[in-house]
Amino acid sequence: MPVGGLLWKHPRVSIGVGAVALAAVVAVVIALVSRGPEAPQTFGPWYPLTNQSGDPAVADFENHVPCAIDEPPVAECQRVKLGVVLYRDAAGAPSTYLISVLRVGVGNDRETHEGTWTVARGTGLDPRATVYQLDTGAPEHLRRYWPVGEDILYLLDNNKMPRVGDAAYGYALNSVPIGQTVQAPG
Repeated sequence: MPVGGLLWKHPRVSIGVGAVALAAVVAVVIALVSRGPEAPQTFGPWYPLTNQSGDPAVADFENHVPCAIDEPPVAECQRVKLGVVLYRDAAGAPSTYLISVLRVGVGNDRETHEGTWTVARGTGLDPRATVYQLDTGAPEHLRRYWPVGEDILYLLDNNKMPRVGDAAYGYALNSVPIGQTVQAPG
């Protein structure tokens, strides 16, 4: 039976409860540290790199946009992650599109729309401007886009005017490298 907090006593050495507890804590810490960090989680693109016809994705535009993109805005929505991927055929002509809508704060369900797209002309600001027109596979309010250079795509309203955002988010989508993987912070 231990006496005075001692677990074991020898004429020259004695081990107390505190020493055993300290040794156990040190062993656990060493085991955790020696495991090394867990590998960071990596996510591939949300879309296929080719469509069903084998046409390659040639443009991926994404950004967070205001919840007002929905009429009326969805309850509990904090922002909407919007993505538009465009595919072209072997001749370089527009073929299909894929849209992703993810409402942050509502759930993790990705809403997707797909169909065909064409190149048209004219915005409310410039009658000669290029406009990407999506077919009826896309919701009405997500069918018209104005490419400004190679890297920016503005969502247009029903009057072909750039949609106006709020203090936190706008409706300019930014070009993302095709097939980009994202590593979650760890």
